[in-house]
Amino acid sequence: MSSLSFHVFMDNPHTHTFTIKMHIPAMGKDVLSLALPVWTPGSYLVREYSKNINRLYCEDKNVGINKTAKNTWEITTNNQAIDIIYELYAFEESVRTCWLDSERASIIPAGMFLFIEDTPLPVNISFHPHHAFKDIATSLPMVNNDPWVRFAADADTLYDSPIEIGNHITQHFNAAGVEHTLVISGTGNYHIPSMITDMQAVIETEVNIFKHHPCKSYLIILNTSNTLRGGLEHLHSTSLIFKRLMFADRSNYQEFISLFAHEYFHLWNVKRLRPKALGPFNYITENYTTSLWIAEGFTSYYDDLIVYRTGLYAEEEYLTIVEKNINLAENAPGKKIMSVAEASFDAWIKYYRQNENSENSQVNYYVRGGVLATLLDILIIHHSDGKHNLDNVMRTAYERFYVNRDSGYTEDEFKAVIEEFAGISMNDFYRQYVFGTSQIAFNDILCHVGLQLENTLENTIESDLGITINNNNIITAVRRNSAGEQAGIYVTDEIIAINGYRYSNGLLASLTADAKTGDKLEIILSKSGRMHTVSATIQITDKVNYRLKAMDDANDSQRAHYAKWLLKNK
Repeated sequence: MSSLSFHVFMDNPHTHTFTIKMHIPAMGKDVLSLALPVWTPGSYLVREYSKNINRLYCEDKNVGINKTAKNTWEITTNNQAIDIIYELYAFEESVRTCWLDSERASIIPAGMFLFIEDTPLPVNISFHPHHAFKDIATSLPMVNNDPWVRFAADADTLYDSPIEIGNHITQHFNAAGVEHTLVISGTGNYHIPSMITDMQAVIETEVNIFKHHPCKSYLIILNTSNTLRGGLEHLHSTSLIFKRLMFADRSNYQEFISLFAHEYFHLWNVKRLRPKALGPFNYITENYTTSLWIAEGFTSYYDDLIVYRTGLYAEEEYLTIVEKNINLAENAPGKKIMSVAEASFDAWIKYYRQNENSENSQVNYYVRGGVLATLLDILIIHHSDGKHNLDNVMRTAYERFYVNRDSGYTEDEFKAVIEEFAGISMNDFYRQYVFGTSQIAFNDILCHVGLQLENTLENTIESDLGITINNNNIITAVRRNSAGEQAGIYVTDEIIAINGYRYSNGLLASLTADAKTGDKLEIILSKSGRMHTVSATIQITDKVNYRLKAMDDANDSQRAHYAKWLLKNK
């Protein structure tokens, strides 16, 4: 069978530019259409990777090249094998984009490799590293035992296989009977033996949920950075990036292990157990689903829960995380505007493109989806009288929709699995909290495990007027329905004075320290360079600061269900 082949050169890494030579065999067609993906699996944003192509050409002047769209080219081949050459600029540090400098090359294949539309072919890639680069890491298999030549059976495999080239640290370890490779590129205050021990614990805890590991081997790529934190899941690997000097502090290290737990959990939830829209992919347009609250939200619930199960979080630490996530979800004014299903569908245009009004108009499907997963876990435990929990749902859904049929699920299909283990209809839960924006009745659910929420801000005034002010006295955010919004204050306004006092940091807190509901503040603002005076009326805050408390009168059933939730009797 014919295949595409690529040669990737990185002769001058200081220019941050790769040169790629693409060989296309004779295809029995006079005209072919080449395309570059506009997004990469796992990151739901059209990133326009083609903007990084400096030029694309063929040295054979008989080959015609006509650009037909932002990321497509029509190639007149005259039914001959041809070579296309293009230069790719790579200088955006993240786990979603390509990077090249004097220390390393990171390749996100969706951002580099063209494909032939409507004609899927296997791919061979030959890497020609800069002379200073000695190592390569990728889950793509070698050709003839040559580490610098790799093979992908299809575009889905290629685009889901990141590649790291440089002089990285490589460590091998076994977990759950599977060979793992940890590659670390960059300096940092990490302690590799401890990291591997904790990764092993996370892996074995997650495998215990699904009772199956789908990989023969698994690659973990970790890049260290001055400023960034993030991760991206892949079929047989994950790419992580973390601040290089944040590994020694206990809470920051726990955050790193939680990040790893999140991306590793995606090995099942997303990469295999997936909504219908998430595979097979269309790489040249958005792939819409209302189920990212499951794909990402459930994974966000499990990442910290798994770290707790490994013993890296104490029980009180974990409960504080649950508390924090509820507060994050409930303090987003957008919860009254957008459902978590809508947030999933609109991820392509909203989640990755935040602005000053995002908090007021949308919700975070990671955070709110994680909170809903918490509540569903508790409901399943309660209604099954402790026989089942969310683990049963995830394992059964994985077997049913991936192992048995290898196709994505619909919202109704996944809901049916939840109902199967809860033994009750989830129609109201979905109508109110998934597709609706009803206020969540937290205490009606948390009471099943002997917990309740107490709002420490109840009946307190909104001392900040619902506005956020930077060090230059400029308004950077205004909360929906706040006193500030009602007074006419908005983003980019500059606060000059309040109640006759020139504004300085701490003034607003001082003036509201003894204020009561209905008191007024006269505020002088500069709006686009013109002075305005507005009157803000002090009101009760709609923000919450929930604290999780154990119920004093919890009964044996509630305590038993609490123990089931946190696996205390394991």
